[in-house]
Amino acid sequence: MSEPNSADFALLKIKTADGPPVVMTLLCGIENVTINRSVNMSERYRRDCAKPNRPGTRKIRNNGNSWNVSGSGEDNIDIETAYSNAFGVKKEYDIELYRDDDTDAGELMGTYSGIAMMTARNQAFAVEGDTGGTADITLEGEGELVWVAAA
Repeated sequence: MSEPNSADFALLKIKTADGPPVVMTLLCGIENVTINRSVNMSERYRRDCAKPNRPGTRKIRNNGNSWNVSGSGEDNIDIETAYSNAFGVKKEYDIELYRDDDTDAGELMGTYSGIAMMTARNQAFAVEGDTGGTADITLEGEGELVWVAAA
């Protein structure tokens, strides 16, 4: 039987220092990560000249590609400066995908890297209940989102 090779969890990191060495800071608390890719396309309909009374068929064209990342989880005041410095600014981000191999760190499967701007950052704090503050972020990508498999 063949099964898909899927990641069990993802870690989102932001470049906080150019270095050397380069410093990638874990956005600790962001536990749910979604990567979205889309195509900006245009369409037009062309009729068959031999059958002008029939509806045209659709022709589509890829005008460009885009990507974004959303993340959610627990708020983390310990990295407030990293969040504040990244909001509305282009930064380098890594999304590391891991397999649960029963170790503390997990097995790195590979990393997506790209330049993005944090365009949304939402925090919620509840008075009651057993949960702390929550956080949601949105990153809008610029250029390519590059995948590098782990060695």
